[in-house]
Amino acid sequence: MPPLQERYFEILMERVRNDQFPSHQLLDRIEASLSTSEQVSEYVDMLIAKADESWYPSHQILDRVERMMTLVVAS
Repeated sequence: MPPLQERYFEILMERVRNDQFPSHQLLDRIEASLSTSEQVSEYVDMLIAKADESWYPSHQILDRVERMMTLVVAS
């Protein structure tokens, strides 16, 4: 059984993957729960996939991708 943090992260990620328009509250919770570089990478990959689903992607999603990539570069 995975640690609680990993389970929590996976539950949130699954909700966002399956929602066409994920709420900023869920995305904020995912970002607050990130604890490994693998989770950051998985999260950014998911955000990019969400942005790619639409011809006019959400500005919120694009802003989050940019913010997360900046954090990755800074670390």
